[in-house]
Amino acid sequence: MLSERRRRVYLAGQWNEHDNNWKQTFKQISGIEFYDPEIDSDQSSPDKYFPQDLEGIASSIMMVANPGIAPSEATWMEVGYFYALNTKVPGERCPRLIIVWKEERTPKWSVGFIQMAGILVNSIEEARDELLKFTNSDRKLGQ
Repeated sequence: MLSERRRRVYLAGQWNEHDNNWKQTFKQISGIEFYDPEIDSDQSSPDKYFPQDLEGIASSIMMVANPGIAPSEATWMEVGYFYALNTKVPGERCPRLIIVWKEERTPKWSVGFIQMAGILVNSIEEARDELLKFTNSDRKLGQ
């Protein structure tokens, strides 16, 4: 239930060191709590971080996913879990899911599948703008 969730946004995807500290762009936004798996879960083993990250997803009302341009299996697991928790029927678009799909990302055929899931943008800056639109609209975080 959204009313039971915090004003939390889950930052899924590439670690900061692998993509120009992309998470800092979001963490500068005031009034939002961010769940960053790099910081907020014990990364010493999958037995620890996997359940902690799933709880972080379940307690978040939005997700920004940045799979980068390399294989991103963990990111897609996070996206799928968030999508399943935040949609009612298969094929429904989730307006609380923002996915960064950089132009150079391959394979190109899969972008159509990803567009069906949520809001697709081409850059970190566009993702930040989408998050700000959401937080400044009638659909305030936490409602």
